[in-house]
Amino acid sequence: MRLTDLTNEYTGYMLSQTRIRLVAVFFAALCVLAVGRTLYAQWVDFPAYEEIVSDQQTLPVHTTAPRGRIYDRNGNVLAVSNRAFILRADVDVLQSEQEAERLGTAIAPALGQDPAVLQAKIVAAFKAKNRSNTLAFAVPYSTLTQTQAAIEQYARDNAGSGLGRGAIMFEDLWRRSYPYGPIGGPTVGFITMMSPAASGVEAFANEALAEQPGLRIGRSRIDLIESKPTLSGADLLLTLDVNLQAYVEDRLAQAIHDTGAQSGQIIVMETRTGRILSSGTFPGYDPNNVSELAADPAMIGRVRDPAVTDEYEPGSVMKICTLAAALDAGVIRPDELFDDLGRITIEGNTIRNSDGIAHGTVDLTTVLARSLNVVTVEIAQALGPEQFYRALSAFGFGNRTGIDLVGEADGIIDAPTADSWSRHKFATNSFGQSIAVTPYQLINAVNAIGNDGMLMQPFVIQQWIDAQGNRIEKRPVQLQRAISAETARIMRSIMKAATMRATPDVAPAGYSVAGKTGTAQYYVDGRIADDTIVSYVGFLPADNPRVTILIKLDQPTSSTWANKTTIGVFHDVAAQTVRMLGVPPDNP
Repeated sequence: MRLTDLTNEYTGYMLSQTRIRLVAVFFAALCVLAVGRTLYAQWVDFPAYEEIVSDQQTLPVHTTAPRGRIYDRNGNVLAVSNRAFILRADVDVLQSEQEAERLGTAIAPALGQDPAVLQAKIVAAFKAKNRSNTLAFAVPYSTLTQTQAAIEQYARDNAGSGLGRGAIMFEDLWRRSYPYGPIGGPTVGFITMMSPAASGVEAFANEALAEQPGLRIGRSRIDLIESKPTLSGADLLLTLDVNLQAYVEDRLAQAIHDTGAQSGQIIVMETRTGRILSSGTFPGYDPNNVSELAADPAMIGRVRDPAVTDEYEPGSVMKICTLAAALDAGVIRPDELFDDLGRITIEGNTIRNSDGIAHGTVDLTTVLARSLNVVTVEIAQALGPEQFYRALSAFGFGNRTGIDLVGEADGIIDAPTADSWSRHKFATNSFGQSIAVTPYQLINAVNAIGNDGMLMQPFVIQQWIDAQGNRIEKRPVQLQRAISAETARIMRSIMKAATMRATPDVAPAGYSVAGKTGTAQYYVDGRIADDTIVSYVGFLPADNPRVTILIKLDQPTSSTWANKTTIGVFHDVAAQTVRMLGVPPDNP
């Protein structure tokens, strides 16, 4: 063998050894890297991997409970949440457009929908692979079972249709229902799946009524990892009597028909406590149909409670408060006589009595019975602006009553410090013009006279019952003293005598009433119209009142005067109320 051959052989051997070492080092490095990565994953990345594995093995399930129920004072259910379902087509199960069309044909009768429209909707969802398609929203369980049965029947009748119950997916939820429909609708209010609570008790007590969703996380029904209980919303017991409410609304509808009025309200309040026994409004609304109303711009104004939100001139009902304030301040005496000249001029404006007559010497009973503007103005002038407006505030005017309903307006009173105030406006304020109040403000002010001068906070929520069964009772709240108890007693006596003289037919048989009519101007676009707003507010029995009632009618056409339109309505509502409450007669 030649030397060169030995050299080449040795060189090849050395290269082979080098390659082997390099390969060995490479694989050793891989092993070190693998071991290192394993140790890093075990010690550093382990929590993240553990979370991934846990997520793959567990499924969080959110649970819901019903919203709290609303009852009337006797336990009748006014609002309740029932289980309902959203139905969708499972586009992953459907194999073709033909199957999508067949599904529409099969279930359209059960859903009460047009087959062609439903077919087109399902086919479009199939083409787009849209799993969020909705075929029916918030349907009852009976509709769900009918839909499933319709699919099965179609499959039996059409072999090879490819349809099965799995073609429909469903998701459950809670749907709000109002068993008494429009009865008490504006007061109870509403809540829908499409919008938050927007009116009445439902809106005011939304936080209490709302449920608290729960959460369940586990590997099985037994192996729970985490569980958060689902809590139903609190139940509410209202002060309303649904039977009285139904009567009040029927009588109000009759009054609207008889007088040609456009709208109106009737409120019945428990004098000593401020509990609202009934609050009827026309036109009202059915909370079950509120979605349709809210979707119509022309009807959106209906979805409110005008007894809370609407302001208007009260008219001569305000004379009660003016006289009471003057008596309480001692600027007039109960037996004082006044000279009625039939007119008075202030800042160049002449104010007359509504009948245009000068009645000569009159007492306070005559001032109320004849509803004399001129003497009322003179009494307010004797009281003076400062004391007069302080008295109006004490009666609650210009401030919210605090009733537990949403959207309450403040009312409008121009104090002497306002730029728009004048001596003439001061005069007209004394008999209820150039001033604005809500129905609840007005009945609450008159109620103070029946309640020995104490202004109450009206309320409709009487009791809360939480998910644990704990009961929270609402207690009557005294807001402030409007007048002394003695002044209130004197005013009741004067009002009773004036009522017997001017409107004796307002009193139910066996009962005495202390009340006052009010006829006010109606405004259109800020200008006085020919129409009026008429009202009657009073309480009975007159000497020891149990209930206070407000009747208000807007724009009656049979007559523009309160004594021609409201007396019979008050009589009937008062008679029904004392009968249902068992109030004994005081004037047998």
